[in-house]
Amino acid sequence: MKVFALCDVNNFYVSCERMFRPDLNNKPVIVLSNNDGCVISRSDQAKALGIEMAVPFHEVKAIIKKHEVNWFSSNYCLYGDMSQRFNHILKQHCDQVISYSVDESFMCFEGYRESFRTIGLKIKAHLQSTLSLPVCVGFAPTKTLAKLANHVAKKNKKASRGVVDMTVESTRHYWLKRIQVNKIWGVGRQLSKALVRQNINTAWDLHQADPATLRRQFSVNMERMIWELRGVACLQFDDVPISKKSILNSRSFGHTINDCGDLKEALAYHVSRCCEKLRNQGSLASVVTLYLYGKRNNHTYLHRPSMTVVLPEPSDDTGVFIQAIEGSLHKIFKANMGYKKAGIMLNDLVPKTCYQPDLFSPVKTRPALMQCMDNINLKYGRDSLKFASLGFQNKWAMRANAKSPNYTTRWSDIIRISA
Repeated sequence: MKVFALCDVNNFYVSCERMFRPDLNNKPVIVLSNNDGCVISRSDQAKALGIEMAVPFHEVKAIIKKHEVNWFSSNYCLYGDMSQRFNHILKQHCDQVISYSVDESFMCFEGYRESFRTIGLKIKAHLQSTLSLPVCVGFAPTKTLAKLANHVAKKNKKASRGVVDMTVESTRHYWLKRIQVNKIWGVGRQLSKALVRQNINTAWDLHQADPATLRRQFSVNMERMIWELRGVACLQFDDVPISKKSILNSRSFGHTINDCGDLKEALAYHVSRCCEKLRNQGSLASVVTLYLYGKRNNHTYLHRPSMTVVLPEPSDDTGVFIQAIEGSLHKIFKANMGYKKAGIMLNDLVPKTCYQPDLFSPVKTRPALMQCMDNINLKYGRDSLKFASLGFQNKWAMRANAKSPNYTTRWSDIIRISA
Protein backbone atom coordinates (compact mmCIF):
# COMPACT_ATOMS: atom_id res chain seq x y z
CA MET A 1 0.00 0.00 0.00
CA LYS A 2 1.21 3.49 -0.88
CA VAL A 3 1.21 5.91 2.07
CA PHE A 4 1.85 9.64 1.90
CA ALA A 5 3.43 11.64 4.69
CA LEU A 6 3.84 15.35 5.27
CA CYS A 7 6.70 16.53 7.48
CA ASP A 8 6.40 20.16 8.58
CA VAL A 9 8.84 22.17 10.71
CA ASN A 10 7.15 24.01 13.56
CA ASN A 11 7.68 27.79 13.42
CA PHE A 12 10.42 27.25 10.83
CA TYR A 13 12.09 30.67 10.77
CA VAL A 14 12.11 30.89 14.56
CA SER A 15 13.45 27.32 14.82
CA CYS A 16 16.30 28.19 12.44
CA GLU A 17 17.25 31.19 14.58
CA ARG A 18 17.12 29.09 17.75
CA MET A 19 19.39 26.42 16.31
CA PHE A 20 22.43 28.65 16.80
CA ARG A 21 20.99 30.46 19.82
CA PRO A 22 19.99 27.78 22.36
CA ASP A 23 19.62 30.54 24.93
CA LEU A 24 16.38 31.47 23.13
CA ASN A 25 14.70 28.12 23.80
CA ASN A 26 11.49 28.52 25.80
CA LYS A 27 11.62 32.30 25.24
CA PRO A 28 9.32 34.42 23.05
CA VAL A 29 10.85 34.92 19.58
CA ILE A 30 9.50 36.45 16.38
CA VAL A 31 10.88 36.88 12.85
CA LEU A 32 9.90 39.84 10.65
CA SER A 33 9.25 40.14 6.92
CA ASN A 34 11.17 42.24 4.38
CA ASN A 35 12.18 45.66 5.67
CA ASP A 36 11.21 44.55 9.17
CA GLY A 37 7.58 45.12 8.24
CA CYS A 38 5.34 42.39 9.67
CA VAL A 39 5.54 39.32 11.90
CA ILE A 40 5.88 36.19 9.76
CA SER A 41 7.01 33.59 12.30
CA ARG A 42 6.32 33.23 16.03
CA SER A 43 7.42 30.87 18.75
CA ASP A 44 4.75 29.27 20.92
CA GLN A 45 5.72 31.64 23.72
CA ALA A 46 5.19 34.66 21.43
CA LYS A 47 1.80 33.30 20.36
CA ALA A 48 0.81 33.00 24.03
CA LEU A 49 1.51 36.73 24.45
CA GLY A 50 -1.11 37.52 21.82
CA ILE A 51 1.23 38.41 18.93
CA GLU A 52 -0.72 37.65 15.75
CA MET A 53 0.65 36.51 12.40
CA ALA A 54 1.16 39.28 9.77
CA VAL A 55 0.64 42.07 12.30
CA PRO A 56 2.80 45.16 11.56
CA PHE A 57 5.91 45.34 13.71
CA HIS A 58 5.15 48.80 15.07
CA GLU A 59 1.83 47.57 16.48
CA VAL A 60 3.48 45.01 18.77
CA LYS A 61 6.48 47.04 19.94
CA ALA A 62 4.81 47.63 23.31
CA ILE A 63 4.37 43.87 23.85
CA ILE A 64 7.93 43.22 22.70
CA LYS A 65 9.34 45.74 25.14
CA LYS A 66 7.15 44.66 28.06
CA HIS A 67 7.84 40.92 27.73
CA GLU A 68 11.38 41.16 26.32
CA VAL A 69 10.48 39.39 23.10
CA ASN A 70 13.50 38.55 20.93
CA TRP A 71 13.02 39.64 17.31
CA PHE A 72 14.99 39.03 14.12
CA SER A 73 15.02 40.34 10.58
CA SER A 74 14.50 37.70 7.89
CA ASN A 75 17.62 35.73 7.00
CA TYR A 76 16.51 33.91 3.86
CA CYS A 77 20.01 32.66 3.09
CA LEU A 78 20.07 30.78 6.40
CA TYR A 79 16.51 29.50 6.01
CA GLY A 80 17.12 28.24 2.47
CA ASP A 81 20.23 26.33 3.52
CA MET A 82 18.44 24.82 6.53
CA SER A 83 15.60 23.75 4.24
CA GLN A 84 18.04 21.82 2.06
CA ARG A 85 19.54 20.12 5.10
CA PHE A 86 16.04 19.30 6.34
CA ASN A 87 15.22 17.50 3.08
CA HIS A 88 18.58 15.72 3.11
CA ILE A 89 17.68 14.17 6.48
CA LEU A 90 14.25 13.13 5.21
CA LYS A 91 15.84 11.30 2.28
CA GLN A 92 17.71 9.13 4.75
CA HIS A 93 14.35 7.76 5.92
CA CYS A 94 12.48 7.64 2.61
CA ASP A 95 13.69 7.42 -0.98
CA GLN A 96 10.76 9.48 -2.30
CA VAL A 97 10.81 13.06 -0.98
CA ILE A 98 9.44 16.17 -2.68
CA SER A 99 9.74 19.65 -1.16
CA TYR A 100 6.37 21.40 -1.01
CA SER A 101 7.61 24.63 0.57
CA VAL A 102 10.65 25.89 2.47
CA ASP A 103 9.47 24.22 5.70
CA GLU A 104 7.44 21.19 4.62
CA SER A 105 7.95 18.17 2.36
CA PHE A 106 5.88 15.24 1.18
CA MET A 107 7.19 11.68 1.44
CA CYS A 108 5.87 8.50 -0.15
CA PHE A 109 6.25 5.12 1.59
CA GLU A 110 5.69 1.82 -0.22
CA GLY A 111 6.31 -1.66 1.17
CA TYR A 112 7.24 -0.57 4.70
CA ARG A 113 6.42 -3.13 7.40
CA GLU A 114 7.34 -0.91 10.35
CA SER A 115 4.47 1.05 11.88
CA PHE A 116 4.23 4.57 10.52
CA ARG A 117 4.02 6.06 13.98
CA THR A 118 7.41 4.50 14.77
CA ILE A 119 8.82 5.88 11.51
CA GLY A 120 7.47 9.33 12.32
CA LEU A 121 9.00 9.33 15.79
CA LYS A 122 12.37 8.28 14.32
CA ILE A 123 12.22 11.16 11.82
CA LYS A 124 11.39 13.60 14.61
CA ALA A 125 14.26 12.35 16.80
CA HIS A 126 16.74 12.47 13.90
CA LEU A 127 15.85 16.05 12.92
CA GLN A 128 15.93 17.17 16.53
CA SER A 129 19.34 15.65 17.23
CA THR A 130 21.02 16.81 14.01
CA LEU A 131 19.37 20.16 13.15
CA SER A 132 17.46 20.99 16.35
CA LEU A 133 14.33 21.36 14.22
CA PRO A 134 11.01 20.44 15.89
CA VAL A 135 8.67 18.82 13.37
CA CYS A 136 5.26 17.22 13.09
CA VAL A 137 4.53 14.31 10.75
CA GLY A 138 1.20 13.16 9.36
CA PHE A 139 0.63 9.83 7.55
CA ALA A 140 -2.37 9.03 5.34
CA PRO A 141 -3.37 7.25 2.11
CA THR A 142 -3.70 10.59 0.22
CA LYS A 143 -1.83 13.90 0.17
CA THR A 144 -4.91 15.85 1.31
CA LEU A 145 -5.36 13.55 4.31
CA ALA A 146 -1.63 13.73 5.06
CA LYS A 147 -2.02 17.51 5.29
CA LEU A 148 -4.90 17.07 7.73
CA ALA A 149 -2.98 14.50 9.75
CA ASN A 150 -0.12 16.97 10.06
CA HIS A 151 -2.59 19.66 11.16
CA VAL A 152 -3.93 17.37 13.89
CA ALA A 153 -0.37 16.54 15.02
CA LYS A 154 0.40 20.25 15.39
CA LYS A 155 -2.76 21.02 17.34
CA ASN A 156 -2.22 18.05 19.68
CA LYS A 157 1.56 18.00 20.11
CA LYS A 158 1.59 16.58 23.64
CA ALA A 159 -0.96 13.82 23.12
CA SER A 160 0.29 12.80 19.66
CA ARG A 161 4.00 13.52 20.30
CA GLY A 162 3.93 15.26 16.93
CA VAL A 163 2.96 12.19 14.87
CA VAL A 164 -0.52 11.23 13.62
CA ASP A 165 -1.30 8.16 11.51
CA MET A 166 -4.53 8.40 9.50
CA THR A 167 -3.98 5.23 7.50
CA VAL A 168 -6.46 3.52 9.83
CA GLU A 169 -10.02 4.29 8.70
CA SER A 170 -11.51 4.58 12.19
CA THR A 171 -8.85 7.11 13.24
CA ARG A 172 -9.38 9.03 10.02
CA HIS A 173 -13.14 9.28 10.53
CA TYR A 174 -12.71 10.35 14.15
CA TRP A 175 -10.62 13.37 13.17
CA LEU A 176 -12.56 14.31 10.04
CA LYS A 177 -15.61 14.90 12.23
CA ARG A 178 -13.60 17.34 14.37
CA ILE A 179 -11.81 19.38 11.70
CA GLN A 180 -13.46 22.50 10.30
CA VAL A 181 -13.84 22.57 6.52
CA ASN A 182 -11.64 25.67 6.17
CA LYS A 183 -8.66 23.66 7.46
CA ILE A 184 -8.69 21.38 4.42
CA TRP A 185 -5.82 21.84 1.99
CA GLY A 186 -7.14 23.84 -0.97
CA VAL A 187 -10.20 25.29 0.76
CA GLY A 188 -9.73 29.04 1.00
CA ARG A 189 -11.78 31.67 2.77
CA GLN A 190 -14.35 32.26 0.04
CA LEU A 191 -14.74 28.57 -0.79
CA SER A 192 -15.24 27.67 2.87
CA LYS A 193 -18.02 30.28 3.12
CA ALA A 194 -19.74 28.78 0.09
CA LEU A 195 -19.51 25.29 1.60
CA VAL A 196 -20.83 26.45 4.97
CA ARG A 197 -23.86 27.93 3.22
CA GLN A 198 -24.62 24.36 2.12
CA ASN A 199 -24.27 23.06 5.70
CA ILE A 200 -20.85 21.59 4.98
CA ASN A 201 -19.08 22.68 8.16
CA THR A 202 -16.55 19.93 8.82
CA ALA A 203 -14.18 17.76 6.81
CA TRP A 204 -16.54 14.86 7.53
CA ASP A 205 -19.47 16.76 5.97
CA LEU A 206 -17.43 17.24 2.80
CA HIS A 207 -16.34 13.59 2.98
CA GLN A 208 -20.03 12.58 2.91
CA ALA A 209 -21.05 15.00 0.14
CA ASP A 210 -21.88 13.85 -3.38
CA PRO A 211 -18.78 14.35 -5.60
CA ALA A 212 -20.73 14.76 -8.87
CA THR A 213 -23.05 17.41 -7.42
CA LEU A 214 -20.24 19.52 -5.98
CA ARG A 215 -18.25 19.15 -9.17
CA ARG A 216 -21.12 20.80 -11.09
CA GLN A 217 -21.37 23.56 -8.48
CA PHE A 218 -17.66 24.22 -8.08
CA SER A 219 -15.04 22.39 -10.17
CA VAL A 220 -13.32 19.08 -10.79
CA ASN A 221 -10.86 19.99 -8.05
CA MET A 222 -13.69 19.80 -5.53
CA GLU A 223 -14.57 16.31 -6.71
CA ARG A 224 -10.95 15.24 -6.36
CA MET A 225 -10.84 16.71 -2.86
CA ILE A 226 -13.83 14.62 -1.78
CA TRP A 227 -12.28 11.43 -3.14
CA GLU A 228 -9.00 12.31 -1.42
CA LEU A 229 -10.86 12.67 1.89
CA ARG A 230 -12.34 9.21 1.28
CA GLY A 231 -8.86 7.74 0.93
CA VAL A 232 -8.70 7.55 -2.88
CA ALA A 233 -5.49 9.18 -4.12
CA CYS A 234 -6.22 11.64 -6.95
CA LEU A 235 -3.10 13.76 -6.48
CA GLN A 236 -0.05 11.80 -7.54
CA PHE A 237 3.09 12.10 -5.46
CA ASP A 238 5.24 13.41 -8.30
CA ASP A 239 2.72 15.79 -9.85
CA VAL A 240 4.67 18.41 -11.81
CA PRO A 241 3.68 21.96 -10.81
CA ILE A 242 2.13 24.04 -13.58
CA SER A 243 4.56 26.51 -15.10
CA LYS A 244 3.89 30.14 -14.24
CA LYS A 245 2.35 32.35 -16.92
CA SER A 246 4.22 35.40 -15.64
CA ILE A 247 7.14 35.97 -13.28
CA LEU A 248 7.40 38.92 -10.89
CA ASN A 249 10.14 40.07 -8.56
CA SER A 250 9.90 43.28 -6.54
CA ARG A 251 11.01 44.71 -3.22
CA SER A 252 10.71 47.87 -1.18
CA PHE A 253 13.92 49.75 -0.46
CA GLY A 254 15.37 50.17 2.99
CA HIS A 255 15.39 53.95 2.43
CA THR A 256 14.37 56.45 -0.24
CA ILE A 257 16.37 56.23 -3.50
CA ASN A 258 16.96 59.28 -5.74
CA ASP A 259 19.98 58.07 -7.73
CA CYS A 260 19.38 56.51 -11.14
CA GLY A 261 22.45 54.30 -10.75
CA ASP A 262 21.10 52.75 -7.56
CA LEU A 263 17.76 52.11 -9.26
CA LYS A 264 19.56 50.46 -12.16
CA GLU A 265 21.33 48.09 -9.76
CA ALA A 266 18.06 47.24 -8.02
CA LEU A 267 16.30 46.50 -11.31
CA ALA A 268 19.25 44.42 -12.51
CA TYR A 269 18.95 42.38 -9.31
CA HIS A 270 15.24 41.77 -9.91
CA VAL A 271 15.93 40.83 -13.54
CA SER A 272 18.49 38.26 -12.37
CA ARG A 273 16.01 36.69 -9.95
CA CYS A 274 13.27 36.60 -12.62
CA CYS A 275 15.56 34.99 -15.19
CA GLU A 276 16.68 32.36 -12.68
CA LYS A 277 13.03 31.41 -12.12
CA LEU A 278 12.47 31.49 -15.87
CA ARG A 279 15.28 29.01 -16.52
CA ASN A 280 14.28 26.80 -13.59
CA GLN A 281 10.86 26.18 -15.12
CA GLY A 282 12.26 25.82 -18.64
CA SER A 283 10.56 28.85 -20.17
CA LEU A 284 11.40 31.83 -22.35
CA ALA A 285 9.93 35.35 -22.11
CA SER A 286 9.54 38.05 -24.74
CA VAL A 287 8.00 40.88 -22.68
CA VAL A 288 9.60 42.64 -19.71
CA THR A 289 7.93 45.38 -17.65
CA LEU A 290 9.79 47.56 -15.16
CA TYR A 291 7.99 49.75 -12.63
CA LEU A 292 8.90 52.21 -9.91
CA TYR A 293 7.04 53.57 -6.89
CA GLY A 294 7.84 57.04 -5.60
CA LYS A 295 6.49 59.83 -3.36
CA ARG A 296 4.44 57.85 -0.90
CA ASN A 297 1.79 59.74 1.07
CA ASN A 298 -0.68 58.13 3.49
CA HIS A 299 0.08 54.62 2.16
CA THR A 300 -0.53 55.82 -1.44
CA TYR A 301 2.17 56.09 -4.11
CA LEU A 302 1.71 59.37 -5.97
CA HIS A 303 4.25 58.56 -8.70
CA ARG A 304 4.11 55.11 -10.30
CA PRO A 305 5.89 55.10 -13.67
CA SER A 306 6.30 51.90 -15.67
CA MET A 307 7.42 50.80 -19.12
CA THR A 308 7.07 47.61 -21.12
CA VAL A 309 9.67 46.36 -23.57
CA VAL A 310 8.94 43.67 -26.20
CA LEU A 311 11.91 41.61 -27.33
CA PRO A 312 12.20 40.56 -31.00
CA GLU A 313 12.38 36.95 -29.82
CA PRO A 314 11.80 35.14 -26.49
CA SER A 315 14.88 34.63 -24.32
CA ASP A 316 16.03 33.49 -20.88
CA ASP A 317 19.38 35.29 -21.01
CA THR A 318 19.81 37.64 -18.03
CA GLY A 319 22.09 39.96 -20.02
CA VAL A 320 19.47 40.45 -22.74
CA PHE A 321 16.87 41.63 -20.25
CA ILE A 322 19.30 43.88 -18.37
CA GLN A 323 20.14 45.65 -21.65
CA ALA A 324 16.43 45.95 -22.45
CA ILE A 325 15.54 47.75 -19.22
CA GLU A 326 18.51 50.16 -19.06
CA GLY A 327 17.24 52.46 -21.79
CA SER A 328 13.67 52.30 -20.45
CA LEU A 329 14.77 53.32 -16.95
CA HIS A 330 16.27 56.58 -18.22
CA LYS A 331 12.99 57.39 -19.99
CA ILE A 332 10.80 57.09 -16.89
CA PHE A 333 13.25 58.18 -14.20
CA LYS A 334 12.73 61.61 -12.60
CA ALA A 335 15.16 63.12 -10.15
CA ASN A 336 14.16 63.79 -6.53
CA MET A 337 11.05 61.65 -6.69
CA GLY A 338 12.00 59.64 -3.62
CA TYR A 339 11.58 56.11 -5.00
CA LYS A 340 10.59 53.51 -2.41
CA LYS A 341 10.10 50.38 -4.49
CA ALA A 342 10.98 48.82 -7.83
CA GLY A 343 10.12 45.62 -9.63
CA ILE A 344 10.35 43.54 -12.80
CA MET A 345 7.70 41.37 -14.46
CA LEU A 346 8.26 38.92 -17.32
CA ASN A 347 5.28 38.03 -19.54
CA ASP A 348 4.41 36.10 -22.70
CA LEU A 349 6.17 32.99 -21.44
CA VAL A 350 6.60 30.00 -23.76
CA PRO A 351 8.14 26.55 -23.14
CA LYS A 352 11.79 26.48 -24.12
CA THR A 353 11.54 22.98 -25.58
CA CYS A 354 8.66 23.91 -27.90
CA TYR A 355 10.05 27.14 -29.33
CA GLN A 356 11.88 27.23 -32.66
CA PRO A 357 14.34 30.17 -32.65
CA ASP A 358 14.87 32.39 -35.68
CA LEU A 359 18.25 31.85 -37.32
CA PHE A 360 18.53 35.59 -38.13
CA SER A 361 17.18 36.90 -34.82
CA PRO A 362 18.99 39.94 -33.37
CA VAL A 363 18.57 38.47 -29.87
CA LYS A 364 21.70 36.44 -29.15
CA THR A 365 21.24 33.96 -26.32
CA ARG A 366 24.05 32.22 -24.45
CA PRO A 367 22.60 29.03 -22.97
CA ALA A 368 26.02 27.59 -22.03
CA LEU A 369 26.96 30.77 -20.12
CA MET A 370 23.62 30.92 -18.30
CA GLN A 371 23.91 27.24 -17.33
CA CYS A 372 27.44 27.84 -16.08
CA MET A 373 26.30 30.81 -13.96
CA ASP A 374 23.42 28.83 -12.47
CA ASN A 375 25.68 25.90 -11.60
CA ILE A 376 28.27 28.12 -9.92
CA ASN A 377 25.66 30.02 -7.93
CA LEU A 378 23.97 26.80 -6.91
CA LYS A 379 27.24 25.40 -5.59
CA TYR A 380 28.79 28.50 -4.02
CA GLY A 381 25.76 30.61 -3.16
CA ARG A 382 23.53 33.14 -4.90
CA ASP A 383 25.36 35.88 -6.85
CA SER A 384 28.77 34.29 -6.39
CA LEU A 385 28.95 34.97 -10.13
CA LYS A 386 26.82 37.84 -11.37
CA PHE A 387 26.59 40.63 -13.94
CA ALA A 388 28.44 43.82 -13.04
CA SER A 389 25.19 45.76 -13.47
CA LEU A 390 24.06 44.38 -10.10
CA GLY A 391 26.79 46.42 -8.38
CA PHE A 392 28.45 45.68 -5.05
CA GLN A 393 27.27 48.28 -2.52
CA ASN A 394 23.53 47.51 -2.63
CA LYS A 395 22.51 50.94 -1.35
CA TRP A 396 18.93 50.02 -2.23
CA ALA A 397 18.92 46.90 -0.03
CA MET A 398 15.96 46.37 2.29
CA ARG A 399 16.13 47.27 5.96
CA ALA A 400 17.28 44.45 8.24
CA ASN A 401 18.25 45.91 11.60
CA ALA A 402 18.36 42.60 13.46
CA LYS A 403 19.53 40.05 10.90
CA SER A 404 21.35 37.04 12.32
CA PRO A 405 24.68 35.85 10.85
CA ASN A 406 24.76 33.45 7.90
CA TYR A 407 26.06 30.67 10.13
CA THR A 408 26.06 27.94 7.48
CA THR A 409 26.89 29.75 4.23
CA ARG A 410 29.53 32.37 5.04
CA TRP A 411 33.02 31.58 6.37
CA SER A 412 33.22 34.81 8.36
CA ASP A 413 29.99 33.97 10.20
CA ILE A 414 30.95 30.50 11.39
CA ILE A 415 30.63 30.23 15.16
CA ARG A 416 33.96 30.16 16.97
CA ILE A 417 34.32 28.33 20.28
CA SER A 418 37.19 29.27 22.55
CA ALA A 419 39.22 26.42 24.03
